[in-house]
Amino acid sequence: MFGVQKQDKNVIEKRTQYVGGSDVPVILGLSKYKTQFELAKEKAGILVPEQISNPYINFGNKMEPAIREYINTMNSLNFHPETFIDKDDYIRSNVDGIDNENKILLEIKTHGTKPTIAVYEAQMQLYFYQTGCDYGWLAMYQRPTDFDLEFDSSLLKIKEVERDEGQIEKILDSIETFWIRVGYLKEKPDMTETEYYSIGNDVNKLVARVERFELEMLDFNKKIKQLKEQQKEFRELLYQKMEEQDIKKIDTGDIVITRILPTTRKSVDSTKLKKEQPDIYNKYLKESSVKGSIKITESKGEK
Repeated sequence: MFGVQKQDKNVIEKRTQYVGGSDVPVILGLSKYKTQFELAKEKAGILVPEQISNPYINFGNKMEPAIREYINTMNSLNFHPETFIDKDDYIRSNVDGIDNENKILLEIKTHGTKPTIAVYEAQMQLYFYQTGCDYGWLAMYQRPTDFDLEFDSSLLKIKEVERDEGQIEKILDSIETFWIRVGYLKEKPDMTETEYYSIGNDVNKLVARVERFELEMLDFNKKIKQLKEQQKEFRELLYQKMEEQDIKKIDTGDIVITRILPTTRKSVDSTKLKKEQPDIYNKYLKESSVKGSIKITESKGEK
């Protein structure tokens, strides 16, 4: 028998924090084992994910290394399992195999007499997105009725699968909607299934996107403020040294620093002018249209 079975902790850790390949068919409504509402309850921490262990899953776990090693040996490839994590979009892909040199993806499935190819290919599209691969092999190994673990190459069929940008876009959009629904479900754990599926319209999505962007900008602006304070301090110190040594210009090769001599600046005191000469102020007052907008401030409420 090819290969040695390995226990991959990546597959079972932090499942509730990310959407993985096996979650995609559920989110798309392709699964006959679980609804999206049930999966959302698991991700929200309302339901404890059931640790499923049965002869079918155990057989697949045991055969996967052997199938991968056989494909590598027969095709002079180097498929190896790898995990890809997108912490921003909460997506995690545990791929059965990727050959980084040839940029080929491998998905291994053991199945009965009727393989659910649409489900397998949906998973692969998520993996294409995360790995950057455009092409992959779907390796389908028909499970013997007696669960014989001796590898039999006659039971293995390989289907070529290509990256589908339209399908990927649909999957990513569905995942975005899913996480929005999970967020609402956390706030209202007793939500009905009907209520759950009513969430995720265009406004909900835009609010989620704006919130994420604005929080990133708030953090970014705080860092910019700190940098500007440091910049001011260093500039003032450098100006002082250049003044003391009568240095007018410094060229580092990357930037040119020029000492600007003190001067005066004149401006109109609009507040005083409006108060003492209102007629003149109004005569030169310019009126312009202001486009409608939204105002966003940091929430002071409890989190």
